[in-house]
Amino acid sequence: MPILCLVLETNQTVHRADFTTSEKKKQIPGIYLKRFTIIIPAYNEEKRIAPVLNDICRFVSENKLPWDVIVAIDGNDTTYDIAVSFAETYDFISIDQSHERSGKGGAIKRVLPNIDGEFTILMDADNSIGFLDIVEAVQLLEKCDAVILSRYTGKNKIPLLRRFLSRGFNIIVRSITGLNVSDTQSGYKLFRSDFFIHAMRRVTVTNASYDVALLYHIKKMGGRITETPAEYTHADNGKLNPLSMAMSFGISLAAFRIRNSPLYAHVPQFLIKLYRRKFRWL
Repeated sequence: MPILCLVLETNQTVHRADFTTSEKKKQIPGIYLKRFTIIIPAYNEEKRIAPVLNDICRFVSENKLPWDVIVAIDGNDTTYDIAVSFAETYDFISIDQSHERSGKGGAIKRVLPNIDGEFTILMDADNSIGFLDIVEAVQLLEKCDAVILSRYTGKNKIPLLRRFLSRGFNIIVRSITGLNVSDTQSGYKLFRSDFFIHAMRRVTVTNASYDVALLYHIKKMGGRITETPAEYTHADNGKLNPLSMAMSFGISLAAFRIRNSPLYAHVPQFLIKLYRRKFRWL
């Protein structure tokens, strides 16, 4: 019996992918049989990460796929214990923990040497976009180097303040970077690993706005970036206040623009240190 049956739609064609038991495994599109590395940055996600890991583990183990999962944890709460309980059962899960907060971008940069897959999936630990949507987007990597699961290309219900701040930030990002992307801050992205690793090594932003720099460098490398709509469920127990997040992102975007301009050589060191001390971890 089928384990999962997915209908994958693009602008031109509809593809059916059957994830089945071993006797029908030949029906699985070839890209799913390639090596994937899933990275989940997690900070104080003890209330939300278990369902995410459960969905991933069931999918990978039942379909016997050569995928691996890295949980990049900041902090000392029970998120680590929950991840360990999964790692003890599934050998494709590994854990990287920093007892100090290094920021979302910093946590991802920390595990770059551990990426073993031809493709990389970044995903949040909040389950705001279901793992099935991520799986459906995998085939887009056959023609693209980066795929963004967008919250803003569909009809998702997003709180008005968050939507307003996000759309304002996006307008600024487009004007400064030239990125034609509606949702740079989506926590759900897929990449060809070679593009991802080379671009991420160039990223100096370590907080939650690292995405802009990552996509900017992929674009500069000639990477093909696409977006696909995803069903998004807003998490009311998110840890960041929208206004403080907007302020942090704004400062980080200004810092990023200066960092990638001739002005950077003239920035006083005390300002650079102030930025890293106050904003790098948000």
